Amino acid sequence: MKRLTLAAAAALVAMGSAHAQMMMPSASQVYGELGYTWLKIDAAGTSGRPSAIRGILGWEFHPMFAGEFMLAGGVNDDNKGVSVNGVPTNVEFELKNMYGLFLKPRYLVQQAELFARLGYAHTKVRAASTNNNLIQGQDQSDNDFAWGIGANYRFNPRMYVGLDWMRYSNQSGHKVDGLTLGFGYHW
Repeated sequence: MKRLTLAAAAALVAMGSAHAQMMMPSASQVYGELGYTWLKIDAAGTSGRPSAIRGILGWEFHPMFAGEFMLAGGVNDDNKGVSVNGVPTNVEFELKNMYGLFLKPRYLVQQAELFARLGYAHTKVRAASTNNNLIQGQDQSDNDFAWGIGANYRFNPRMYVGLDWMRYSNQSGHKVDGLTLGFGYHW
């Protein structure tokens, strides 16, 4: 009986150490990410592809969950030629700003992390005619449920790169999606 107990204890210890080797521990529960985001804004009956810089500050409060604050600002506008009632016009798409709060469920395997983001985002975008007044330029601000999926790869316990896709807004006649390539660091 003693041998069986020792064998069971040894098996549990071995399984625990094998599981610990599967996940690369992070240096800290607090992390930051900085990324370049290629956006797609659907508005004014057409779509444009401006870009933004996005920053995230996160806290891993559980091995399978993190909480995040996101802030983004536009860095590159997009112009597109369209026809409004048979009149050609040039439409400029611009991201003014975005911010949000997210819950991040995640799954870790060795150096890889697969995750989802679920939460709230505020977006402020602008679509306007640049060569006439066919499309009135006004800022469109929305608060909406935001969600996305992504993956990270850790080089070491502190640094990682990641790729994710997010739906930031889908309200009031416009939709904002984004694909982000980013770099993260654990303090």
